[in-house]
Amino acid sequence: MDDHIAFDINASTQRLLALAERCLVEAPSRRLDGEIYCAVHHIVDMNDLNTHNLWKARESGEVLVEHRGGAVEWIEVPPFTAELKYAETLLPERVATILKDPRLVCAAALRARAQSNAPPPYVSSLLEVRQG
Repeated sequence: MDDHIAFDINASTQRLLALAERCLVEAPSRRLDGEIYCAVHHIVDMNDLNTHNLWKARESGEVLVEHRGGAVEWIEVPPFTAELKYAETLLPERVATILKDPRLVCAAALRARAQSNAPPPYVSSLLEVRQG
C-alpha cells in the first residue's frame, strides 16, 4: 500500500462531494485547503488540535501526516481555494474547465474526482507546485 490510508470508497466519495459544496459557499481558507488535500490524497490529518499552536497550524494550511514506515511530518498544503493554478492541480487527468474562480474549479474538480474515483494528483507538496 502507498503512503495513503485506505478509505471506504463510498465514504471517500461523500467526503469529496461535501467538500465540493463547501467550496461553493465558504470563503477561501487555508483550513479548507487542508481538508481538501487530505481528502484527495486519502490521508488523515493527525493534528489533534489540543493546543493553540496546533489550532494555528490547521488554520494556516498545515497538516500532520504519517508516511509509510511511521515517519510523521508537517506539510503545508497548496492554497487550492484562493489561487487558480493550485485549484487546477485538483482536476483529474483529461478533465479541463474554463472556470477562472479557484473555488469553482475546486468544486468542479472534487465532483469529478468523486464521480470518477480518480487517483490522487501527482503533485503532493506546495514546493513541487511552486517549482513546476
